[in-house]
Amino acid sequence: MDALIRDDDNSKFIFNDTINANKAINGDKRNGAILEFKSRNNLSVLPIKQIDVKDGVCSFAINRINQSIKNYVRLYIQTSVKNLAIVNKGIAKTAYIYDIKINENRNLPNHIYDLLNNGYFLCNDVKSCFCFHVIPSQYSISYLNTSKLRNIRILESEGFNHYLPNTRKIRPNEFLIIFNKSEKSTDGSYTFFSEFEEETIGNKQIMLAIATNLICSLLFGISSLRSWHMGVEWYNKLPWEFWTAILLLLSFVAYLFIPWQEIVIWIKNKFKKWKHY
Repeated sequence: MDALIRDDDNSKFIFNDTINANKAINGDKRNGAILEFKSRNNLSVLPIKQIDVKDGVCSFAINRINQSIKNYVRLYIQTSVKNLAIVNKGIAKTAYIYDIKINENRNLPNHIYDLLNNGYFLCNDVKSCFCFHVIPSQYSISYLNTSKLRNIRILESEGFNHYLPNTRKIRPNEFLIIFNKSEKSTDGSYTFFSEFEEETIGNKQIMLAIATNLICSLLFGISSLRSWHMGVEWYNKLPWEFWTAILLLLSFVAYLFIPWQEIVIWIKNKFKKWKHY
């Protein structure tokens, strides 16, 4: 991801500081780049080589060309599991429990423990650690360690979409970002425990319950129609309450199953392109 980080807009988004200079190492950006900031120390952004994931271990190589400047690498790891949290589903709420650990020896498999003792890990001497949670804005925060919490803010959709253009587009005000930091651990291990909750009984669930009730009422009503002697214009004999119930049912189905937000965004984007031309 070094090419993305070297981008001036992405660097400003990630480090929250203005970039005064972006210099290629040894005149070739394939070697990485040195970022000179306005308010913080310079960083040497290095490319990652020979990435390998095996037996739960992610290994890679870097070429530390400049030893006098802090080196910076960033990895994007896509997991095969749907959720990293422990999910507890209830009737009214769903809880998401995150228990993030770094250098917790009691939980390490033996082969990883051996690697750590042999000094193969870059994180074997962690002086400070950050943990970011990006959660949907409709989630509520059930528990956070306030001693490690630094800030909570709305995720900047425009900056995030520019930073990771190949992921799903983030809509404005769609996600919150929760920033935690821990430092100066005595044994080099860090833990971040947090819990978030999602209301499972929301507007859509209420609408679905009402629609189900209408369907049941219509079924009972249809059974009473069998005793009628209907001609060709049978629909003229139906009471207006029956038609009102059908109209409401169709409205609820449209609300529940048609992605109105995506349609509105698509129309707005088309209108912007048309206006641009």
